[in-house]
Amino acid sequence: MNLQPYLHQLKKELFSDWKPFEVFWLFLFIAAQIVAFVLDPQSPLAMISGIAGIICVVFVSKGKISNYLFGLIFAYTYFYVAWGENFIGEMNTVLYVYIPAQFIGYFMWKTHMQQEKNGAESVIAKSLTLQGWLILATTVIVGTLLFVQALNAAGGSSTGLDGLTTVITVSAQLLMILRYREQWLLWILLNILSIALWAETPAMYLMYSAYLLNSLYGYYNWTKLMKQK
Repeated sequence: MNLQPYLHQLKKELFSDWKPFEVFWLFLFIAAQIVAFVLDPQSPLAMISGIAGIICVVFVSKGKISNYLFGLIFAYTYFYVAWGENFIGEMNTVLYVYIPAQFIGYFMWKTHMQQEKNGAESVIAKSLTLQGWLILATTVIVGTLLFVQALNAAGGSSTGLDGLTTVITVSAQLLMILRYREQWLLWILLNILSIALWAETPAMYLMYSAYLLNSLYGYYNWTKLMKQK
């Protein structure tokens, strides 16, 4: 079996079409995760989760389908980190949203990719209509109210913030699978809230700080991807 074409495609997917500043911030935040662990070595899993998560979201912002591989690594490690903090909402998000979304998203994106000038592929992005925005806002508000009640009944920690971040995550993940640019606006809000949620765990709030910067770039880059459609 000739693996050369597959290896060539993999190399193109992972290493082509990178701008210098994208490479810089990717390595900067990976280094920050390692430094945070060295200074406060509480959880190796938190460091691994942070690194995998950063690689994943940078690849999403570039519209690369390989983001789902790193997303799967992030999901499994993040589950155990959230378990240790008794963040029930986050744990359920991983089990019922993050992990299934990696498989569903891969196959949903696979048939909606476009060819770049350098031969690499990026996802074809879409934008929400006014009706879509109304449905999204209603879902987030009602879903948060109901889920916070469920978390209170289960004895979770930080249930208000945990419940809100969980519902926003579900909504943003769905928009990501369906290739909507507006996912990034939800990720921006989610990352700000998550920095507060994980204020006691350096590796986690560093990860979400990186996510916040990447979300701003993601919205900009997906706007460009829409114009290439």
